[in-house]
Amino acid sequence: MCCEHSVAQFSSDQQLNPEENLALYCKPLELYNFIRHRAIENPPYLQRCLLYKIRAKQKKRIQITISLPGSNNKELQAQNIFPLYVLFARPTSNVPIEGHSPIYRFSQARLLTSFNDSGNNDRAEATFVIPDLETLIATQAYGLTFILVSRGTKKNKGRTGQNLCENDCSEKHVDYSSLRKLAGKCFWGKIPITLLNSSLETCADLILGHIVESPISICMSPGYLEPTFLEHDNCLSFCSRKADAMVPYQLQVKVSAAEAGAKDILKSPYNSFSYSDVPPSLLLRIVRLRVGNVLFNYKNTQMSEVTEDFTCPFCLVRCGNFKGLECHMTSSHDLFHYEFWISEDYQAVNVTLKKDNMRTEFVAAEVDNSHRIFYYRSRFKKSRTEILPVARADAHIMESGSPEETQAESEDDVQEENENALIDDSKKLHGSNHSQSEFLAFGKSRKLSANRADPRNRLLLQKRQFIHSHKAQPMTFEEVLSDNDSEDEVDDDIADLEDRRMLDDFVDVTKDEKRIMHMWNSFIRKQSILADSHVPWACEAFSRHHGEELLENSALLWGWRMFMIKLWNHSLLSARTMDTCNRILDDIKNERSDPKKQ
Repeated sequence: MCCEHSVAQFSSDQQLNPEENLALYCKPLELYNFIRHRAIENPPYLQRCLLYKIRAKQKKRIQITISLPGSNNKELQAQNIFPLYVLFARPTSNVPIEGHSPIYRFSQARLLTSFNDSGNNDRAEATFVIPDLETLIATQAYGLTFILVSRGTKKNKGRTGQNLCENDCSEKHVDYSSLRKLAGKCFWGKIPITLLNSSLETCADLILGHIVESPISICMSPGYLEPTFLEHDNCLSFCSRKADAMVPYQLQVKVSAAEAGAKDILKSPYNSFSYSDVPPSLLLRIVRLRVGNVLFNYKNTQMSEVTEDFTCPFCLVRCGNFKGLECHMTSSHDLFHYEFWISEDYQAVNVTLKKDNMRTEFVAAEVDNSHRIFYYRSRFKKSRTEILPVARADAHIMESGSPEETQAESEDDVQEENENALIDDSKKLHGSNHSQSEFLAFGKSRKLSANRADPRNRLLLQKRQFIHSHKAQPMTFEEVLSDNDSEDEVDDDIADLEDRRMLDDFVDVTKDEKRIMHMWNSFIRKQSILADSHVPWACEAFSRHHGEELLENSALLWGWRMFMIKLWNHSLLSARTMDTCNRILDDIKNERSDPKKQ
């Protein structure tokens, strides 16, 4: 049914090439897969700190309302059981003490002064907000309990109720300072939260946003409320030994439960679906499966998929509700267009690829700033050790065989001769008898013919057989003694030709991707990029050297940035270096567009 619905939205022209349209989705999805795998070990942010997830969790909290129906407590209407305090508490210790109840620490307190059908609705209900049902079930509620405390006594025993000052409790929310007056003889009872979980867990009306009501009978037992606990950390405990011979009584309580966001649930047309044809035994299971299902239609591909629990199909993040899914996808996956719609049968998202992103990532000045590129800079941990500033030489690229390289080699020879002269002078001044090998840190001579002219060295060379490293052919003795060795020299033209032939063998790679591979291979071969630590410098130098060519071809630029992302995914490139490369390209683009600098 989902596939038929998605196919019906496509025109006849769009159904001709679904495979070609599907291939266009691959590059953005590949990028999102890199980011998702990277975020598993190094998440950019915590999911629980997102505002829409916090609000979604708050709407799933359960609102509990406790009231006393007068029709079910006719025998108690003539008795003075008010004011009645309702406390939401948990036990601080499970160690039983003879004659005492566990010590409870309460966090919320409400006041009841009348029955709910007496006409005084201001204080006829006590409302609490507790965690969502999944949290209560997972944590087993840790002994959460509703405690009811009454200072009233029966009239037939010759006693009247002791009313607290109502000025201290002008609202449903009780001032904790007024609870200190509760110390003394009282009646108390409790409603364990586990009793509510058993009924709410199997109820489908709560998931659909309806109110679930359940009557509960509570035994109000006599006790003595210890005053010492009320003065410290909102704690209370009841002692049965200090209570008089009072008779306990039964109190009928009505407990109503509903989700805090029930109004928003009922407003959605998706939740107005009728479950009249569903058998009662399967109702709860079907409702749970249906609530978080979202249908994703990928236009022009004749494909669709369904996710559960409002899950993103790209990064598998649970977004809490349909509004949270909209916030997540528009902010985290902006390479697609989205159309969110809700009907009685579907919660659906139509996904369309932004083809403008495949052309170029540079936008004109008149375009809205919300579509411009932003650069991410990660926060590196500051090292405690002080690092001395080192002057970094500017990156300079030399073509092999150029006059600059010849001049640099001659300068190196002059520098080596000067260093050797300094070493000899230092030996004369300080009277050192150390050999020259100890000063290799200062200079290294490339002239080996002088050492080889020694008769002893010549004899050793004659005893050994040398072969060419590339051709694996034996060398003559004259070739061994000769200073001219072209074995390791590489012809750049031949190397480029072999590299192109190797890349042409790839079938599933586009022409522009082969071109960027060839440019990178040629660059690192000429610049002798050998170690992983050379990669950041190489990327910056590559951006400067080929910046004009990259800006002229948007597909080539896209391939270069995808290659940098792959280097970043393998921890060979940092986010700071990627930002530097992008800024270099921006500077080149600005220089081209500025007529004054030209």
